[in-house]
Amino acid sequence: MRPRLTLVVAAPHPGAGPTAETLTADSFRAQGEGPWELVVAEDDGRPLSDRLNAAVAGSTGRYVAVLETGDRLEPGVLGAVVGLLTQSPAAEPGVLYTDEQWPAEGSAGIFTKPRWIPRYLEAYPYLGRLCFVRRDLFERVGGFREDFAPAREWDLALRITELGDPVVHVPVVGLVRDRSPVDAAAVAAGRDAVADRYARLGVPATVEVTGDGDGQPPGFLRVWRRVPDPPLVSVVIPTAGARREVRGADTVLVTNAVRSLVGRTTYPNLEVVLVPSEHTPPEVLQECAEILGDRLRVAPVAGEFNFSRSVNTGVGAARGELVLLLNDDTEVIEPRWLDRMVAVAAEDGVGVVGAKLLFADGRVQHTGVTFDHDGEARHVHIFEADDAGHFGSKVVDLDFLAVTGACLLVPRAVFVEVGGFSEALPLNYNDVDFCLKVGATGRRVVCTPFARLHHFESSSRRARIEDEERAALAWWDPRKTLDPYVNVRGV
Repeated sequence: MRPRLTLVVAAPHPGAGPTAETLTADSFRAQGEGPWELVVAEDDGRPLSDRLNAAVAGSTGRYVAVLETGDRLEPGVLGAVVGLLTQSPAAEPGVLYTDEQWPAEGSAGIFTKPRWIPRYLEAYPYLGRLCFVRRDLFERVGGFREDFAPAREWDLALRITELGDPVVHVPVVGLVRDRSPVDAAAVAAGRDAVADRYARLGVPATVEVTGDGDGQPPGFLRVWRRVPDPPLVSVVIPTAGARREVRGADTVLVTNAVRSLVGRTTYPNLEVVLVPSEHTPPEVLQECAEILGDRLRVAPVAGEFNFSRSVNTGVGAARGELVLLLNDDTEVIEPRWLDRMVAVAAEDGVGVVGAKLLFADGRVQHTGVTFDHDGEARHVHIFEADDAGHFGSKVVDLDFLAVTGACLLVPRAVFVEVGGFSEALPLNYNDVDFCLKVGATGRRVVCTPFARLHHFESSSRRARIEDEERAALAWWDPRKTLDPYVNVRGV
């Protein structure tokens, strides 16, 4: 039996044109006959949330979605939703959402969405429209709450998705709005809704709006879980003491890295485990010792350079509960970078945390690793400007299958549990393989772009990927298809 869908239409917004109601009704009729109905939330003077709740109460659908007068359903979308529900009755979804669009320059109004990433919903109302919620869950959480207008749909999605029922992405553009759905008022109300979630869950946290003095693009949210007793972080830095030109000056990379680490990092509890190769100049080690003092531990390695062996050696000498793998060709930008990574790592179920890395000219080098259609690992947004990205993709915390080992935080116990870095991958893809191993344990891999560093990439190693390195990841191919970041319509 096919489930019935209810679409509840709210009154038009003040800027809606005179034909808005007709456009919505016509787009519904164009869906043809099916197990769906259109219900109007009549304006009877009550608050909008009350009217929407009453309209849902008087409807007959198993799943409910809200429209605004002027929204236009794309042809065939209701049939696609019903078809998906009919095909998978064993795990009945709690929520189904589609892609959407609205008038904007270029692709700025075409919102192709990732698969279900709970943390994304805490930063941006990405489920948006068209979004169907199961009626029994709607009733269970009490429907819409006017206290969180104009983010009432965002607030509802937060509460329903807490219940743990499956959330399913339907990767088609299901709806066209006549305007952008998010403005400053919606973000402010969303901040209150997300703060209410954490209060409801009993988790101490602060919710910030990006762009409020943090140098980040505005309009998104950032949740800071409180870490009352900051654990010791062991910063493991493999190095050969290499030099290169940075900003026009000949620079010893590792001393530049540790100087920025000491001078610009606000996190209070860290040690540095330096892992020098056997040809590292002794004067470089001496300078690092002068910079770091009693926070320095040295764990040398011999033989041909093998990044994985250096990482494993460094972690073996580390004393911290958390380990931060850091390339010697990095430089701190954001002073709270490590505070941020530790706060994200404190979340239940997180196994790895990555950061945003920028080239020396300010372009993006890394905001997460995803996989193309051939299974090739690639840096998302590489060589692009450091802006908001695709609906916050360069600003908000997101789940990935992998992040770069150039700046990677992991609990030491997790590192040991999965066997560390594979020394059969001495130069490339060892970080991707490691993250896939952590993900296979059920833990999540998160990139938090607020943690920003420069990365003078490939300063101390060759960047070419060998065929045998690609082949070493082939057995992960089935897992790569589960990449939450990827929309089958394209990133």
